[in-house]
Amino acid sequence: MTFKSWLHQRPEVQAIKWSIRLRPGRFFTIPEGLRTPQESQHGDAVMEATVRVRNGSVLGKGSILKMYFFPGQRTSSHIQIHGAPNVYKVDGYPVYSMATPTIAGAKEVLAYLKAKPKIEGSLAQKVILTDLREEAAVYIDGTPFVIRELNKPVDTLKHVGITGPVLELMEARLKEDIVSEIRRSGGRMLLHREEYDPASNQSCIIGYWENISADDVKTPAELYAALKDEGYDMTYRRIPLAGEREALASDVDAIQYCKDDCAGSYLFVSHTGFGGVGYAMAIICIKLDAEAKLTSKISQTLVGSRRSSSLSESKLPSELSDEEALRMGDYRDILSLTRVLIHGPKSKADVDIVIEKCAGAGHLRDDIHYYIKELWKLPDGDDEQRACLLDMGIKALRRYFYLITFRSYLLLHESK
Repeated sequence: MTFKSWLHQRPEVQAIKWSIRLRPGRFFTIPEGLRTPQESQHGDAVMEATVRVRNGSVLGKGSILKMYFFPGQRTSSHIQIHGAPNVYKVDGYPVYSMATPTIAGAKEVLAYLKAKPKIEGSLAQKVILTDLREEAAVYIDGTPFVIRELNKPVDTLKHVGITGPVLELMEARLKEDIVSEIRRSGGRMLLHREEYDPASNQSCIIGYWENISADDVKTPAELYAALKDEGYDMTYRRIPLAGEREALASDVDAIQYCKDDCAGSYLFVSHTGFGGVGYAMAIICIKLDAEAKLTSKISQTLVGSRRSSSLSESKLPSELSDEEALRMGDYRDILSLTRVLIHGPKSKADVDIVIEKCAGAGHLRDDIHYYIKELWKLPDGDDEQRACLLDMGIKALRRYFYLITFRSYLLLHESK
């Protein structure tokens, strides 16, 4: 295999290459965690020294392990489960999302979804759990941790474009790095957590030492394999799909093929349980509709939704203000798409209904509208920020494009 062929098979590397072209300014800097000790804002010299001498293949120099949970994290107003922040259910569909849980929280959510019989002899309901995160994570003593840079601990280190198998291999290497550090330090591990400081009205990062054993460290794949062994009826899939990722038809296929006739529910896990997860949920909802596996109650809900939405759609395009047209997703290329596709207008209408129903986990049309508004407000001269906003807006618009096209594709199959 040539170097060029090998490189084209590594989308996560290609994504970094394109990011250098898109935002060159950030690549001519060094991570703050690698700067000289005099510039550091952290007072504990022992902790700093520990971070600076790390030499793992994943947990390397200047890297910390930060607890996933953080102050001000979005929480659910309807389904409240301890250890599982921001659990959300799509109205009328057996589709759920949640932020990264603790091990105990994951068990509680699976029990809530009836993946494990409470009474001997009763039937469990299979859960299809899909992990959408694009960053390497690990569980230590039941709590999820993620890699961050020492002096930029809030900034996520997503690996845009990475595949599930490559990310799981990366997490296995991260576990090896942690276990090696535990053994070198006699069973102690330096960890970090984010706390709110009332005095400064800001969050701060606190380092602390934890006594742990190698058995306390698990990758997400190991965690869910263990839960399956404990009797939870579930299937675990890793399909990285963050908002920064380029929209691809193959991602739509990856999500739609999660559809399982034996499944009682579908659960999507992401960093915060909000944002790009709404896209994946919309795909599976559209697939469920197309295969007519929902109850008659759901069908009635859709009819009601169409009736209510038809009130706003009864306006002619000429009667809509530019602002209303943008909010409704009536972009030039999207309207051209609906004319080209068979069942185009119906496909867009169906997708818009699903987007509204998934709004508690992220609203795709609102995302597009947000990037457009931010571009309009941007002053002249900030070319790098403009390129970044344009890139994110185009990616969101392409997701909308794929949802409408996917719905048309399914409608054609239904008619056959």
